[in-house]
Amino acid sequence: MDRFKAYWDRPEMRDALARRDIGTVFRLLVQDGVPQRELAEITRQNQSEISEIIGGRQVMAYELLERIALSLGVPRGYLGPAYEAISPPPSQDEAAKRASFLAHAAEAVLGQPVFGSAERTAPVAEATPVPSQVGASDVEILNRVLHDLTSLESQFGGGVVLAAVEGQLRWARGLLEASMRDAVKPALFEAVALLHRRASSAAFDMGSLDQARDHLLAALELVQAARNLPLQAMLFYCAGRMEQYHGPPDAALRLFQFGYPVALASRSPRLCALLEVREARCYAVMGNRESAERSLSLAVENFHTEGELPEWLKFFDESELLAAVGVTWAELGEWDRAVAALRRSLRQRDDDYALARSFDLAELATCHLRGGDVDEGVRVATRSLDLVGQLNSRRARDRLAPLERAARRGGAETLGVVQRITAMRRQVTAS
Repeated sequence: MDRFKAYWDRPEMRDALARRDIGTVFRLLVQDGVPQRELAEITRQNQSEISEIIGGRQVMAYELLERIALSLGVPRGYLGPAYEAISPPPSQDEAAKRASFLAHAAEAVLGQPVFGSAERTAPVAEATPVPSQVGASDVEILNRVLHDLTSLESQFGGGVVLAAVEGQLRWARGLLEASMRDAVKPALFEAVALLHRRASSAAFDMGSLDQARDHLLAALELVQAARNLPLQAMLFYCAGRMEQYHGPPDAALRLFQFGYPVALASRSPRLCALLEVREARCYAVMGNRESAERSLSLAVENFHTEGELPEWLKFFDESELLAAVGVTWAELGEWDRAVAALRRSLRQRDDDYALARSFDLAELATCHLRGGDVDEGVRVATRSLDLVGQLNSRRARDRLAPLERAARRGGAETLGVVQRITAMRRQVTAS
């Protein structure tokens, strides 16, 4: 590609190419103003894969290395003499493969080359083939995989599913190029968008915000192409939720407000309630009590209004509503109201929702401590910390920060809570 021709003779680029360090090649291009999204389009990869390579993932597969080089127009000799002569590994016939496996298996079990020594070859990573024709059954499989990954994240945290959902996405994106009936396309686009949303959630749970935003943008592109208004509004909720915990409240509020007209247009009262209850917390943090209470009232009213409920919105049940209401009352300093809502939320969540329960318990313990009920605060805090310790979730540990601040005001009675939180959060920093 002529566009990049001038880059290849720069000393730092030649050095990176000679080492076949594609991460540095991409990084140098991005630093010079080439968007990651454009690199993804040119090399036919997901933008998240470009981010992973820039972040240190090595390109080992010959096919991918060759595709990147050809797509960008890298002179073949610049990738070192080994690449000039490289060719895919010669294929063995089945008899040779069988004999090699038997030799290795016997040596592994018996500790000696009973059937002769065999040279160990590197495993060959082969992409799972994508069907040439996509039908409703393929979409159903994607949705079942999504359901299972969602359940795992709810039980154990985003760190358990992030790699799995991104691997599934690499295959699922290939389905978008396959042949399909027009009736299948909207469902497929929705399924792949929801996989991106799950990857975004898992990345957010592990503190990888850039990765989370990239997945949300990919999902938004798909729902825009499919003209799926309800899911578009949901994705704005997801974006606002991230900003709510990592940015200023007005940034989160803008995203919720951006999604709200879309939710109204989709005629989904439950979706409106989801955005309204999040807006309420933003207003509370900003000190606008009147707007916070008005948004809470609207959220509760819309939640109980009849309307269509797509499968992907069923997570926003009464326990989720009560938890969000409780957090908003806590921001307004209404400790008794907050405690009542959070307790009701916890009563409705079972053990399959350990991640959400850890949030509720941490918020509830904080409310007890700030409301002056130190004994109950310590008891609930202990339950929260026991649960957080079982999760592979950076977010669960980060959300202990308000509890830690409240516990530091409690003196000797809460010293043990402070020490446990400090240790937990230090583990996250070290990792």
